[in-house]
Amino acid sequence: MVAVLWIASLIAGAICLGAGLLALMSNPRSSAAMLFLFAMWSTFVALVTGAMYPLIEPAKDEVARTVGMTFVFSVLLSETFLWQLTMVFPQERKITFRPLNRFGLMMIAGVVVAITLGSLVEIEFVDGVEISSFGTSLMVLYPLTMMIIAMAFIVTSRGRSSAAQRRSGFIYLAGLWIFALSAVPYLFQTADGVGFDAGDLSIASLSIVMGIALSGLVFAISIASGQMVLREPTMEATISSTKAAYELLHRRVYLVEEEKSSLSFEMFVDILRGRCFDCENDESFPCESLDCSSCGLPCPCRECTKYTSRAQGLIVTRKYPNDLRSEMYLQTTPIIWLSTVAGKDNLDPAKLSLLTDMLVSFMERSENGVVLIDGIEYLVTSTDFQRTLKATERWTETAMANATKLIISVDPRAFDMREMAMLEKNKEVITPDRAHRFRST
Repeated sequence: MVAVLWIASLIAGAICLGAGLLALMSNPRSSAAMLFLFAMWSTFVALVTGAMYPLIEPAKDEVARTVGMTFVFSVLLSETFLWQLTMVFPQERKITFRPLNRFGLMMIAGVVVAITLGSLVEIEFVDGVEISSFGTSLMVLYPLTMMIIAMAFIVTSRGRSSAAQRRSGFIYLAGLWIFALSAVPYLFQTADGVGFDAGDLSIASLSIVMGIALSGLVFAISIASGQMVLREPTMEATISSTKAAYELLHRRVYLVEEEKSSLSFEMFVDILRGRCFDCENDESFPCESLDCSSCGLPCPCRECTKYTSRAQGLIVTRKYPNDLRSEMYLQTTPIIWLSTVAGKDNLDPAKLSLLTDMLVSFMERSENGVVLIDGIEYLVTSTDFQRTLKATERWTETAMANATKLIISVDPRAFDMREMAMLEKNKEVITPDRAHRFRST
């Protein structure tokens, strides 16, 4: 029985850790993905240390106490990160530490409370390792509190969430409830403290391990299939109540042939920060809020029946992101910098498949998406033309399938006539001298 529990715990921990790593790889710049990874790592440590008790020799009581405290802290931190995740998922709330806002304070307080409570738990070692009655009660009450807080955050955000966000929140709660229900048999062993000697290993112990493994599988499969999204596309604050100057349509790919990418960025920013070119609401007004969920003003864009949301943008470029934000006044739009320099928002251009995964994920999740890709020439020099062409075809198909506007800036001087003809296929070609054809009237 001891060997079975040990193997089951390792497998369950590996599944949870794998789900956390998958979340971070799928959403590398997401605070929700990072918190989820912290929670899954803590779960992995808790499972491994919990299954180690029967393997510790009776004479090594100090080792047993160390393992016991590691187990307690891991459980409490795992539960803490799981409920804190719901502050930024499925609807992201603004969290700041300097200056400290209420959500930042909740983040800090949650970790401090978990560590403080864990330090009060006593570990006893007689014939086996036992957690005190206080610790046992804590192991029951703390997860229950976590479930209540997590449900409160997710349920209260439903009214301001998109369909994808609501689906992601439901899947997350389902995973948490699988974990919670699997612990029910364990509650009957809490009256006199939780023992971890060989005699206490039972079906209840295996039940909770199997429940955690099933939760990890639910999370991993949902993340891999795109059903549970840990990062949502964002919108820029509008700067003008006038309509967008360029009439670019959904499910279209626009190849902008220019020596510099100025026209591409002009069209992109115009779409993001202006009203839709076919907007029928003349009462639209400039919006200065970056957090629409906290705004109580009547918003024509939120009440629009034609589009689910305002344009949500993503930029892939060779330009330095901070300079680009200052120049274009972009605040919330994610910018991927094609660079071999390591960094949070940087991506090695040689990793073309990773770039494709990120673009496909964004287009599938956005509800009024617009993507600008500036740096095709650099991708070709870092890989080769055929690989880059194949990638652009994948981007084109995804944009058409998901009602996204895709703008690709390319310098025609970098390619021969045959290569340009292949790039232009299935795309609308725009040049600076013909840009007026795409301006709305």
